[in-house]
Amino acid sequence: MKLYIRYILPLFLVLGTLTGCTDDLSDEINDNTDSTARRTVLVYMVAENSLSTAAESDLNELAYAAGRNMIPSDCNILVYCDNASQPAVKLYNKLGASTWKTYTERNSADSTVMLATLKEMVKNYPSEHYALVLWSHGSGWAPMEKTREELQKEYLESQNSGARQARAFGIDNGKNSGANGPYQMNVSSIKWVLNKLGVHMDYILWDACLMQGIETAYELRQQADWIIGSPTETPGNGAPYHTAAKGLCDADMGAILKAYTDFYNNSASYLRNFPLSFIRTSELDALAKATAPLIKKYFADKDATPEGVATAQIFSPRLFAVYDAGAQAVRVGVPIAYDLGSVMGKILTEEEYGKWRPLLDKAIPYKTIPEKQWMTSYDTNTYGTDFCTLTDKEHYGCISMNVPESDYDVCTVKDGDKEGKVYLGWNTYFKKMSWWQAGGWSQSGWNK
Repeated sequence: MKLYIRYILPLFLVLGTLTGCTDDLSDEINDNTDSTARRTVLVYMVAENSLSTAAESDLNELAYAAGRNMIPSDCNILVYCDNASQPAVKLYNKLGASTWKTYTERNSADSTVMLATLKEMVKNYPSEHYALVLWSHGSGWAPMEKTREELQKEYLESQNSGARQARAFGIDNGKNSGANGPYQMNVSSIKWVLNKLGVHMDYILWDACLMQGIETAYELRQQADWIIGSPTETPGNGAPYHTAAKGLCDADMGAILKAYTDFYNNSASYLRNFPLSFIRTSELDALAKATAPLIKKYFADKDATPEGVATAQIFSPRLFAVYDAGAQAVRVGVPIAYDLGSVMGKILTEEEYGKWRPLLDKAIPYKTIPEKQWMTSYDTNTYGTDFCTLTDKEHYGCISMNVPESDYDVCTVKDGDKEGKVYLGWNTYFKKMSWWQAGGWSQSGWNK
């Protein structure tokens, strides 16, 4: 068992530009494609980073499940894992555990590599149904922190070209080591991969931190029937694959939820309360239609955040901390992961909320309700010691939302008499998300 927070993208990363797929595919294939399976669960592990040993632990859990007939006979669990060892695809099914294919060193955080790998897995393992697990570090929809010089350069370039990208998922260091950086992916890249793959998923499970937000879910709503994940950090153990295997193979949301809760209820006390929710994507358009006029109404003046937002439930109060090269100052405590249900419950009238809330509950029929504290983003001094508490149980929805602030593109940081600017570009990127239009933000004061 790991006691560290596993899936949140580390702060202060120096990120690079994604590179193309340049490696040659191995010809060594252990072919177990004798028939079409009922369902194949595709697991894409980007673990050539600080999660390398955690990946090995989860592979052992899957081997345990395969060795004890816990995987249905008509299901394959096919895992692409790129950690500090050689990238490989491993197969777990009724025959046990085996290595299906190996690769030379590659950048698994490159969307073209991801597409080629998933295509190969789907082609060689035909199935009536597919599901997808995305396993790595995660930070939600938002761009990650970089050095001041990089942020300033990207921000200025984005004003001319609109080219700024978020780096929301996965880290590949390209060194077969446990170091973090420099390559990552963004939500729009994953959407592109799944569109090109042409396979509709029964579900997408984010085994990564902070990915269960309305912005991310709405972006991927047409790619899967369900989206499973946490709006905050996922503990070091991640998904309990040894007990969840059957639920994953059956696409049984209730069974998957039970596997999580049973496992974590028997874990250390600080691991028992992390939020987990199941989004039914077919309900997201109705939720967006109901949300848009309310966002337009209450956020009509972008310089005046509605009263009540400041007291809404947050999932990660120290989601980012950025040092400015000039001021050597740090900015902390700025949430971009509010609870959607809580924000709406705080700003709407009782009548408005009463009409809106059933649509959120239809979209999220399953969720955990933490009774105590859960792990959140580490603070600037001590990794893994910051906690968050469920302060608004009445309106809690277990899905995050972004509430823009005027300085989320360029913010001024101060440290005593020192002052400097940090170029984040969050609002610029937020306007490129599908939720910007669908959720009503484009019709509010933020369209200026």
